[in-house]
Amino acid sequence: MFRFCLKSAFLGILFFGFLSSAFAGERITSIAIEGNRYVESAAILNKLKSKVGDVMSRRQISRDVRKLFATGLFADVFVEGEAHEGGLKLVYVVVENPVVASVEVEGNDEVTRKKILPVLKIKAGRVISPKAERLDVNSIMGLYLKKGFYQAKVDVQTKALEDGRVEVVFVIDEGEITRVKEIQFIGNAHYTHEELVESLATSPSSFGSWFSDRDVFERKRFEADAQLIQQHYLEHGYLDVRIESTRLMLTPNMDDFYLSMSIHEGDAFTVSGIELQGDLVPSLEKLMEVVELEVGELYALSKLQRTLSAMTEVVGDEGFAFANVTPSFHRNIDDKTVVIVFDIEKGREVYVERVQISGNDKTKDFVVRREMRQHEGERYKSSFVRRSQERIQRLSFMEGVTVSKAQGSKSDQVNLDVNVTEGKSGRFSAGVTYSQIYGTGFTGSVSEQNLFGEGYQANVSADVGGASNNYSIDLVDPYFFRDGVSASVRLLQNQTDLQSFVAYTYKSQGGSVGLGFALNEYARYSLGYKITTTELSGVDPLTSSIALLSQVGTFTTGELTQGLSYDTRNRTVYASEGGIQSITLGYAGLTGERQFTEITLGSRNYFKLSDYWTLRAVIGGASIQGYGGVESPIYRRYSMGGVGSVRGYDSFGISLVDPATLDILGGEFKTNTSLDLIFPLPYMAKAGFRGSIFVDAGTVWGTTGTVSEVFDLAKVRASYGLGIEWASPVGPLTMVWGFPINRQINDKVRKFEFRLGQGF
Repeated sequence: MFRFCLKSAFLGILFFGFLSSAFAGERITSIAIEGNRYVESAAILNKLKSKVGDVMSRRQISRDVRKLFATGLFADVFVEGEAHEGGLKLVYVVVENPVVASVEVEGNDEVTRKKILPVLKIKAGRVISPKAERLDVNSIMGLYLKKGFYQAKVDVQTKALEDGRVEVVFVIDEGEITRVKEIQFIGNAHYTHEELVESLATSPSSFGSWFSDRDVFERKRFEADAQLIQQHYLEHGYLDVRIESTRLMLTPNMDDFYLSMSIHEGDAFTVSGIELQGDLVPSLEKLMEVVELEVGELYALSKLQRTLSAMTEVVGDEGFAFANVTPSFHRNIDDKTVVIVFDIEKGREVYVERVQISGNDKTKDFVVRREMRQHEGERYKSSFVRRSQERIQRLSFMEGVTVSKAQGSKSDQVNLDVNVTEGKSGRFSAGVTYSQIYGTGFTGSVSEQNLFGEGYQANVSADVGGASNNYSIDLVDPYFFRDGVSASVRLLQNQTDLQSFVAYTYKSQGGSVGLGFALNEYARYSLGYKITTTELSGVDPLTSSIALLSQVGTFTTGELTQGLSYDTRNRTVYASEGGIQSITLGYAGLTGERQFTEITLGSRNYFKLSDYWTLRAVIGGASIQGYGGVESPIYRRYSMGGVGSVRGYDSFGISLVDPATLDILGGEFKTNTSLDLIFPLPYMAKAGFRGSIFVDAGTVWGTTGTVSEVFDLAKVRASYGLGIEWASPVGPLTMVWGFPINRQINDKVRKFEFRLGQGF
């Protein structure tokens, strides 16, 4: 009888020698499996190449043993053999690795359990093996290295249970984030160290990097930095720049990284000429109009890129979908000038055969298709394709869109493949607000921006508690008519009890209808009519202002509104570029007792300062005037304060106030402006946190009853503060802290505002 154990190479050699001499030429009469508890014998036999009836081969048995061991199911494999009925009986004795009963993770503060468990090979019900342990440790380490935790350590601990299974615990010691301590440049004669660092995605530890995690080392980001340095030099004329080498060094204690780059700068070249050759479509003059590079100026990579894009679009607008513009550079080394020659190859003129929509699991095809400006059967036009992509991207329920070209059924035809990525279209929101005057209030709404997958917009909202109870239902069809005419319907009921600081209560209910007309790709005209019945009551005739007493009762208001807007934002939600300008005119008096006119102006613009920072600038104003001897309703006059106005002040916190009764009366005019610097929060950007530093200003003025104020720059209120927003798993959470400036004697402030929303 012989026995072979895989773990002992020496015994294996002895076995091979013994087997070759004692059992040479013997046939295998039977094969048995022993020691298996969880793995079926048939499954093990199926792995073996050695079969009953075969002549015994020591090499084949060795391969079989190694193959079984490689499955990871077994801690050891033995082979025993003995003479049996004129041949050889083989017995494969296996020692199984234990089955996993449960898997737990401990010590993981920076990487969630939900991210760790999916990457593990070891799972409940599976067999644990040293190989699986090594793979899982490496997988967990990979997650931590991506976040800059190079000090992280992972230990696998097991606890045997009475039934033979084991509990597995991955114990993680995260350590501290390894940051970039220093970045060195070699060969930078024309630019300082500080100027080059500013152009990198990676940054050494400093106060500025704290806001964007730029000092956390990421290998891919460092590799991209070499290209960013090249782009920096190319932007300033250095056509021959190259990064000769990059180097990174990790300190022994894994606390810091030291990075270095060796740069060959070359010379800066000035543009001495621009030439065009090839297919000059539609004309030389039209193509030259889009050239941004100018003779006598340093070459700039960004201007070249914009020129190439614009030229390709100009040629593409003539139907040449596969136009190609190639620049070539003719240097004069002596005077350091360059002539740039654009070679234009128009390709073939094509028509759009088909527009194919994909990725729209919920959204119906026509909802995406109606945003297309490039239609089937029409000659291809690059600007129409670009605008189509922009319009689809602007849909609030779309996260992304790509448009690609493919050859059609004929040489002069092309297919457009529009692939969309859908986002969350519905939202449930709940909010809690607190102020010194209103106390605690609650808000909630349920909205759907893509109802039934047909692009309908529906919203039901409520604002209850504190001093107000407001309810509304809205329904909008963005394409009520095919030519982009939208229609909207709204029902509302408002009840506001301001008697905690103003002696009146009003209730209002009614509805509105509206139409919107697209004037062009960016401009819209809106027309609407709203009718409401409002009851103003709760006014004490002995202590209240005369202006309030004159408006007690129930009144009907029929209001016709017109609006004009110009919207160039890149997104309707979380825009980073473009802006929206608007003007709205209201006229009340066609029906009902109220008679007034109202004009509202607004401008909101976004400036992308970098990949991380966005500047938002807002300015607005409004005027409301009664006519025919009838004053405008007091509940429509202007007061300011809170989010969307002047943060740091409460709602109605800035207003005209009767000096005798301290009743808030509101003004006939208002103006406000704000600046927000929006940025991702340090160390939390990837988790969806962003913050803003803001400055607000605004005021109200006019005549209400016997109270009159003129615009006075000295009475313009202002505030500054900090806002935090988190795209939490249960929706966007917003907190605002505002600090008032130039507060007047009767102003009311709001200390803190908190809102929570939930996406679905």
